[in-house]
Amino acid sequence: MEKKSAAIQYNRLISKERVENYSRIFDEKIDKLHLPPVFKRKWFSASLLLIVLLLIYFSLREIEGTVEGIPTFKVSTGDFIVSVTESGEIRAKNSVSISAPRIRGNLKIIYLIPEGTYVKPGDVVARFDPTEAQTKLKEAEAEQEISLSKKEKLLANHKSAMAQMETQLKSAELSFELSKLNLEQMRFEAEAKQQEALLQHKKNELSFEQTKQEYESKKIIQQSELNEMEIEIKQKQNELDRAKRDMELMALSTSAEGLVVYSENWSNDGRKFGVGDQPWPGATIMNLPDLSAMESVTNVNEVDVSKIKKGQSVVVKLDAFQDSSFGGTITSVASLGRKKDNNSNIKVFEILVEVVGKSDILRPGMTTSNKIIIDEIPGVISVPLEAVFEKNNQTFTYVMNGSSFDEREVELGTRGEDFVVITNGLEDSDIIALRDPTNENDRKKNVSKENINLPNS
Repeated sequence: MEKKSAAIQYNRLISKERVENYSRIFDEKIDKLHLPPVFKRKWFSASLLLIVLLLIYFSLREIEGTVEGIPTFKVSTGDFIVSVTESGEIRAKNSVSISAPRIRGNLKIIYLIPEGTYVKPGDVVARFDPTEAQTKLKEAEAEQEISLSKKEKLLANHKSAMAQMETQLKSAELSFELSKLNLEQMRFEAEAKQQEALLQHKKNELSFEQTKQEYESKKIIQQSELNEMEIEIKQKQNELDRAKRDMELMALSTSAEGLVVYSENWSNDGRKFGVGDQPWPGATIMNLPDLSAMESVTNVNEVDVSKIKKGQSVVVKLDAFQDSSFGGTITSVASLGRKKDNNSNIKVFEILVEVVGKSDILRPGMTTSNKIIIDEIPGVISVPLEAVFEKNNQTFTYVMNGSSFDEREVELGTRGEDFVVITNGLEDSDIIALRDPTNENDRKKNVSKENINLPNS
């Protein structure tokens, strides 16, 4: 309190010196003017000086914005903004994603290019532990060699079997032809011998036909076995090619240029990917954002999401550059909610805000404060929430009356994050207390001497 009184006295002393200086200058100016003598008399100058002092005194009272330690707020009519403010994170609206390879087995990151590096097409940006891939490649190569050896063995067996079958077929054919000749020679022999020769001929004929069928069947069987072997070899070759491809994918190269930004690893509490992590196949490890179009990703509580709609205006501020703000527009509102975190049952909905304009200070990963404009009510009186008090189911404010405050009942309208609309009970230029003047503890607190003004946004 003593510090505040000293500050006020100091301000008034400075103001007094300024008034005396202005009065002296004013007198000099009057002397130089050709005015009637009455305007140059001392009582006239004294009257002017008194008026100036009174004006300065009341101005100081208003500028100080406090009465006996109570901060005040000057009521005025203006536009009232209904908004919801949520934190978010800047990201590029369009970007090239670099994902973990879709391979069989486990992946482990052993190298990542530093975040923030500007890369060009062909640059290696990540490497994975190749141990498992190398093992699978060797196994695939061995299996392929085995399948090729089996094919060679099968072909050799087929060749040997076919040679044997051809011999048997030739022998059966010769026996058939001999019996046929013998039957011709028996035409003039006894009937019994003719009958014997005929039977032998039929037997040889059946044997020949059977051997021909076995020969044809053997060729079909061998072709089927060879086809199966070819399929097996093709499968082994595919596995070998895939193992080689997986081995090549142990080093990821980029096909585009841009600034490297690591992605979040949701299996590791949402922290960004790093060396030693084991990403799942297809997981986005990093992005190369297009910095020409940016957006802010934010989450809105399920209580407020019903107020949020596509096309609403947003004021986007960077936490790192509080003096800079950007316009924005909501481009997407998620249809499905998710848990805020693993330890909370609160549901949030993802909101995408397109940032209007370009700036060199906009960088992916920056934290933003997104003020979503829900509604704008023109020409109303609104006051800070801390200026409204409640007692016995009545709402009221404390309005300055001289050096004290009078309790005045008010009616409330739309409520915002920091301000509330007063539909009845206050008028323009009323000065109200921001703390309860009847509370002695509040009266003893040091407070700022500055007025609190109604924000325009």
